[in-house]
Amino acid sequence: MAQSNESKLWNRIKKLGDKSHFTHFTRIESNTVNGIPDVHCLVNKQLFWLELKANDLKNRGLSKWQINWHIKYQTAGGKVFILNSPLKERALEILAVSRDSRSTRLVYKTDDTSNTGLWSCILQAASAEA
Repeated sequence: MAQSNESKLWNRIKKLGDKSHFTHFTRIESNTVNGIPDVHCLVNKQLFWLELKANDLKNRGLSKWQINWHIKYQTAGGKVFILNSPLKERALEILAVSRDSRSTRLVYKTDDTSNTGLWSCILQAASAEA
């Protein structure tokens, strides 16, 4: 069975984490909590969550449960982002859900889809404000 683009993105993240002593990534598969993001991250002592997407859809295809989870987590002071690999362009982007509009806003984008570009996206998420 072929891997989804999101699974491929996870495998790339996992390999990055294996090479660094300053990271810890945990993939979460939950059937009990609607909307919980895919990956819990600890990078350079910064905690945050990543929802993995690989699409060009409006709001990157987030469900209403995912949007609600993001907003509640942000409101409590936590950091949560979407790591998207758009299908129509060679790029990686970090997005966040806007609490006011409930839509996604761009936080960071790179045309470098190599591991260097992926690492820069993760570092941007780690250093971004909650």
